[in-house]
Amino acid sequence: MRPFLLAVLAVLACGTSQAQDDAAHAEFVYEIDPYYTDVGYNIPLTNEPIPTIESGSEAVIYRELIKDSVIPRYMTVEASIYPMPILGTYLKTHHRGFYDSAAIGNNFNIIESLTAGFQEPWAVSVFFGNVAKLKRPGEKRIGNNYGYTGYLVSAGEKHIKNNTMVDDDWIELEWKIKGQLDYIDKKLSWSFRGGAKYHRNVEVNDVYYIGLSRSNTELHSPGLDWLDNTTAEFRMHFLQNTGKLVRTEFIAGKKIPLSGKSFIPVISAGFIWTSPEEYAGTLRNGTADTLTFVIRPSIEF
Repeated sequence: MRPFLLAVLAVLACGTSQAQDDAAHAEFVYEIDPYYTDVGYNIPLTNEPIPTIESGSEAVIYRELIKDSVIPRYMTVEASIYPMPILGTYLKTHHRGFYDSAAIGNNFNIIESLTAGFQEPWAVSVFFGNVAKLKRPGEKRIGNNYGYTGYLVSAGEKHIKNNTMVDDDWIELEWKIKGQLDYIDKKLSWSFRGGAKYHRNVEVNDVYYIGLSRSNTELHSPGLDWLDNTTAEFRMHFLQNTGKLVRTEFIAGKKIPLSGKSFIPVISAGFIWTSPEEYAGTLRNGTADTLTFVIRPSIEF
């Protein structure tokens, strides 16, 4: 697996060099969040410039992104890191007394609840597909607005189970459609994907999965309008050898726009259900299913 990671980093280095010669076509993009932070680099595979989809309709944007997604015309190299899950593993490993003091009863730990939901601390990825700039009619400020549709290959060297790092070279193959809109009065991001994940560690079972997520911000919408200013994530894992459901995640949140402020508090909560068959050998926890309550306070800028 390590040669693959080195190859991805080598491509990223080559792409940085290309940006100096062809800055009009190759571009850096980034996202900063306490749970998911990434930097990516869009590299064209043809001479065609990145197209612009101009529409205020989500349905139109999805349709246009999917329409020409069979033949990849762009490559994006991305490195991502998950700060809060890493913090959870650090506290459990190096400050176990403090970590255990966050327990309430026998089955709930506040730190685990705040950091759960990510099964790896970091990843490197290569995306092959279509990239489009997104713009609503009449909007002068384009911002960091992109949509992606295509095929993603991701890899890493660690797995997280209950805030404990496990040695595991893994690779993930998926098809996805994702994007984000970032305007002065409105923000929207989405990700719909399905794929398969393979592990070198035989105690972490290989799975197929589907995942859906959407986050909407309307600064001019009333704070208590439950149709706006919300987030939602849903994910299901199925064993590759039997098709059995072994993991379900559902997390929903509410954003609270504050008048005159450049940031928005976000309160999310949900659950993660897991079957003991998600793991094998020494990593398997008995025969009982596990339900983990998830809390994710965050700030959106």
